[in-house]
Amino acid sequence: MRPLQLACAGLVAGLLAAAPAAAQPSGTVNFYSSMVLDVVEPIIEEFHARHPHIRIDLLYSGSVELEQRIFAEIEAGNLRADVIWAANPALFLNLKEAGWLMPHESPHAGVIPEGLKDPDHMFYAGRVHHMGIGYNTRLVPEDRVPRTWAEFLEWGPQAAMASPLHSGTNFNMLGAFVLSDNIGWEWFEAAKAKNVQVVRGTGDVTRGLTSGEFAVIKGIDYIMAAEAAKGAPVAFAFPEDGVLALPSPIAIGKNAPNAEAAKVFVDFILSREGQQILVDRHFMPVRTDIDPPAGVAVPEAITILSTDNEWLAEHGSELRERFANFY
Repeated sequence: MRPLQLACAGLVAGLLAAAPAAAQPSGTVNFYSSMVLDVVEPIIEEFHARHPHIRIDLLYSGSVELEQRIFAEIEAGNLRADVIWAANPALFLNLKEAGWLMPHESPHAGVIPEGLKDPDHMFYAGRVHHMGIGYNTRLVPEDRVPRTWAEFLEWGPQAAMASPLHSGTNFNMLGAFVLSDNIGWEWFEAAKAKNVQVVRGTGDVTRGLTSGEFAVIKGIDYIMAAEAAKGAPVAFAFPEDGVLALPSPIAIGKNAPNAEAAKVFVDFILSREGQQILVDRHFMPVRTDIDPPAGVAVPEAITILSTDNEWLAEHGSELRERFANFY
């Protein structure tokens, strides 16, 4: 190599060596979630093992309280959340319409079905779960397991549900029942007449079932599977007239203080590794390239109640008010 070539090569090498490496996302991600701690904590732990320079600051609350917190921050002009993961799709439609979400084209979008992601990349389903009938196997013989929502009511005060004023899943179930030609508000009138119990949240109704206080509940598939795996005398039934299939969206706030780290965290939850953590906890995956949990019915084998998230987003306040005045 000639002297001039050597000099130029040395100059280029020196410039490359001096150029700083692309900065990796770091710092704190403000993570607002209504997902139960048994779900989010293992995800956070695994994420931190892979990304030790990013700290996840979790704000955990029930769905309704979390929504109240979010809208209070919006009213004050300062939504602090980097990432929001909650059980109510209508919340994300409202946030999108109001301009409070940041678009993110995740590299995992291609293996997520169209119905589980926003067409404008504003949010993705982070998990899918079903609400049907949970029952105590010590109190409910196999031939008396409710096969319809009408049969659920036959258990009267031994039946229970979490309040849709607190639980996001039960709020969506309220909307699905109201929109159903076969169920409707009349179901709640019958439930009140038969003294079906209403308790605060999903954890409360689940504890009542495992303890034997209740024989049947409006239950969630992954929670019943997790309790059964721990030895609790519970099981889950898919009513013939329909279950609620609920995607739980995850999104990045419009003014996310740490947007780049937020994207890394969202992408991990949507990744094969993140979704496998959820499958190990009995959730249906949102990816098409991961098998569902062993022993959990696949969507093709069950009847799904029709839902309308846009209608629910528009009429949510009046639904809650009517339920509060009624029950």
